[in-house]
Amino acid sequence: MGGEGARLIVESSDRRIDAAIGAIGGLAGGLLGVGGGFVMVPLQVIWAHRSQHRATGTSLAAILPIAIVAAATYYFGARSPQTDLRVAFFLAVGGVAGAFGGSLAARRISDRTLSIIFAILLVGVGVKEVYDALVGAAPHLAATAITALSPWSYAVITAGGVVVGIASGLTGVGGGTLIVPLLGLGFGIGQRIAQGTSLVAVLPTSAIGALTHHRSGDVDLKAAAWMGAAGVPAAVAGSALALWLPQRTLGGVFGLFLLLAAARMWPRETQGPAARA
Repeated sequence: MGGEGARLIVESSDRRIDAAIGAIGGLAGGLLGVGGGFVMVPLQVIWAHRSQHRATGTSLAAILPIAIVAAATYYFGARSPQTDLRVAFFLAVGGVAGAFGGSLAARRISDRTLSIIFAILLVGVGVKEVYDALVGAAPHLAATAITALSPWSYAVITAGGVVVGIASGLTGVGGGTLIVPLLGLGFGIGQRIAQGTSLVAVLPTSAIGALTHHRSGDVDLKAAAWMGAAGVPAAVAGSALALWLPQRTLGGVFGLFLLLAAARMWPRETQGPAARA
């Protein structure tokens, strides 16, 4: 009976739950420059009882308005823009192709496997960010200005965008969880500028991923609308806080959020033969 009861859990349609998820995702996304998908996906699975695939597609759709307003805050909310638009462009070029392929591949991978991929990505990035914030001497936690990059660097960034796009399509994150450390650890771009750049770069990858999932029937448009509506003002608040916090603190918070999300996302064993079936 316990297994049968677990199977009868149905997806929630409570707009208050979706709004709460959007507000939390918007605040975290604006604060950390990741769009909010890394929070909204696990919360949908846990609170709204959506499958991993449906939570992934709905999250990608909700990320769009959240990332737009957060990116605008990073660009206009400081004395100098905390966004490198050129880097964002090259990331987006690679990310579009990657997101399309990743979203198609997601249909061939089980919910459990997607959850494990998501969690492993978050753990790897989170541990590195926390280490750098506490004891490391990472340049990206000190840099505050946009740096000039070589043509080779832009080529590598484009290739990185492809990898980020694939991860976005597979896991439902907008890609910021990988873009921010890629720019900071790989190219010494300041944490704050990396986050602002990430928010611009995730827009096309999120749009492609959301469209692909929608065509597969894995986007709850009403839920995404409520999540986006609640997430927009929260994203403005989170972005403003990110512009105020010291970069080392910002990097540490970034890592801790990723580790928390990974712990909540890791799949649990289900009891009972019926549930395992």
